[in-house]
Amino acid sequence: MPELPVLIEHEGVTVAEYHATSEVPAGDTPKPYLHPLRTPSGVVVTGFAPEDHTWHHGLGFAFPRVDDHNLWGGGTYLGPEQGYVVLADQGSIRHERWLPTDGIAHELTWLGHGGEELLREERTVDVRVEGPAVVIDHESVLHNLLDHEVALETPAQRGRPDGGYGGLWLRLAEDFAAERIVGDLGEVTESGAASDTLVVHGRTAAGEPVTLGLSFRDAPGDRNWIYRFEPFSAIGWGIAYSHGMTIPVDGTLAVRHRLVVLDGHAPVNEVRALL
Repeated sequence: MPELPVLIEHEGVTVAEYHATSEVPAGDTPKPYLHPLRTPSGVVVTGFAPEDHTWHHGLGFAFPRVDDHNLWGGGTYLGPEQGYVVLADQGSIRHERWLPTDGIAHELTWLGHGGEELLREERTVDVRVEGPAVVIDHESVLHNLLDHEVALETPAQRGRPDGGYGGLWLRLAEDFAAERIVGDLGEVTESGAASDTLVVHGRTAAGEPVTLGLSFRDAPGDRNWIYRFEPFSAIGWGIAYSHGMTIPVDGTLAVRHRLVVLDGHAPVNEVRALL
């Protein structure tokens, strides 16, 4: 059984720390997360529980709505007229057991706000250094534990423009700024762009240049990128950006994404070759 947190080290640098359990308040939805994530030279690129969104925890996987439960944390979006309202509807994602592997793999249970078991997840997080990059492959297989179809939704399905966050979410370090964002077809200037890959040339608050490469790999649903760099910095793989998703009775949903992190501003074609 791995010791917690699970540390991934390369040439004296702890490039990632994976936490299978969380001690955050119930309203922030306790769930596994990867933080801090560093470049190969040690530059921290993730943020954890910032004041503006205390439920943002580095790199994590969750959904704002699982049926009538909030598995994201914070307020629940009720529509354009009411906006976000903090309700007692937050659940949690609980670590159950480690799965046999040389890396990070475990079984989790997605619990509703009353402790009901909604989903079982088998999650694999493979973190390694390949050449100049830290490479993270994140795979989740969700199993419906209920006797009816389970709905996975985002605020977009309740009318919030560009509100399709849900799934894998990367909260970046405070004041991380994007200088260039490139998709499959060229420059990206607005959140919500559809593209299989995204390359971001950014800079930390201390001025250190960093490159992020993101791809959907194997995933159903939409392929949109939702991001913010003002007033906070985050990027999400929007698999339910426009349309909600469902898991049928006795069914599964498998999602696999990749993230690469490099020092400096690497050429876009070289980043895409890693994705």
